[in-house]
Amino acid sequence: MSRAPLLVLLAALAAGAAPQSPPPAPENASAVDRLAASLAESVRALRAEAPVALHLSGGSAELRRAVGTVLAARLSAAGLAPVVVDAPTPEAAEAAARAQGARTLVRLTLDVEGGELRARGDALGTWVNFWSGRTPTRPPKPAGALAGAVEADAAVLALAAVGAPTAPAGNGSAPRAVHLLGAALARLEYPLAALAAGDLDGDGRDEVAALTERDVSVFAADGRLLARRELDALPSANATTREPFGALAVLPGPPRLAAWSTRHAQGEVLALEAGRGTLRPLGPLDTAPLAAVERGTFVPGQTAFAPEVRLADGRAMTVPAPFTTASLVASRMLFVHPDGSASLYPRAGAAPTRLHGLGAGSALGDLDGDGTPELLTTSPQLQPTPDVLRVYASTGDDPTAREPLWQGALPAGRALYVVTADLDGDKRREVVVGLTKPDGTGELFLLRHGAP
Repeated sequence: MSRAPLLVLLAALAAGAAPQSPPPAPENASAVDRLAASLAESVRALRAEAPVALHLSGGSAELRRAVGTVLAARLSAAGLAPVVVDAPTPEAAEAAARAQGARTLVRLTLDVEGGELRARGDALGTWVNFWSGRTPTRPPKPAGALAGAVEADAAVLALAAVGAPTAPAGNGSAPRAVHLLGAALARLEYPLAALAAGDLDGDGRDEVAALTERDVSVFAADGRLLARRELDALPSANATTREPFGALAVLPGPPRLAAWSTRHAQGEVLALEAGRGTLRPLGPLDTAPLAAVERGTFVPGQTAFAPEVRLADGRAMTVPAPFTTASLVASRMLFVHPDGSASLYPRAGAAPTRLHGLGAGSALGDLDGDGTPELLTTSPQLQPTPDVLRVYASTGDDPTAREPLWQGALPAGRALYVVTADLDGDKRREVVVGLTKPDGTGELFLLRHGAP
């Protein structure tokens, strides 16, 4: 054989023996795909020897299966013949990998933290030298630490979520534990002016509505944009606010969306036509929607509502001061004032409890499914770094006098809006936080229930 064909043959054999570089994930790939692509490239860079065993721990079983499936597919494309091993601990996985004939073991722990899907672990050789006898020694290569993190998405939260409780806690029982996992749900071109959630298409699951100065958008539970409507056709207000501000609420029977930005002199009632991807206008709105049937008015030129509130039964109610946030759930009513204080009413007509240290991003919502809403609130600081969401049991006069049920940091930005939503139709509510980002855009950040 001549020299040239021999070199070609040797090169081909070498290429077939070496792990191939897995293809990169496309820009619009899911978080699981992006993390798996990054991890596969890291494993290949360690010159892992096939077959490669995978052991994943942490997170939910569904999340482990999803990441394991996609990562195994990428390692297979790289010629590493992967196999997923089942073992109670990462330490026990080493013996299990050897028993299955693997030459490399990849051990990863998964978690969702700070809006990211993260993997941490190592890769090690499992081949045992004949001269080691009964001692399961490790070869010097491959060996290395593995770590990866990508921005989580709604699909990751769905995989990491835990189911609703089988039976709600009875009255007087201790509040259920709350543990929330977060990920970006949707991006907005402009900062938020209001946020709401409700079942707008009658399918038993809530949609999320976001208002900016210029438009109103409706998103599905997975972050898909269902419809958007520009508000430029509405007449301009005589006195606009310096920052975006407005009111947004889902109206009952039939479901409609009431939206009003203070940039305009009036609001608009809209109907979602999801099949056509439109928000159809039904008529003007002349009072600010605070909730399904409660109404208020704006303080001209200020990001606040006047203290006079019209209740569902038509009666007028006056709260102690103008307010930036109103949250009304069942009989309870929460009004947050511009100075960071709040008025919490156990029911209409009762004396309010004065609370302190609440951010404009505050809401009432039943997160644990026991029939009693919890109090959610962000930081009252103008530029917190980072902002923190806190969840309090709302029993007693002052919920904030006790330790929160849960608290966690939010992504960079000002968290000025918080709502709860039943996105799954399972009667336990998720949390959506509206953030104004440092670059002047907006973001909807979703928090779902996850395993502690």
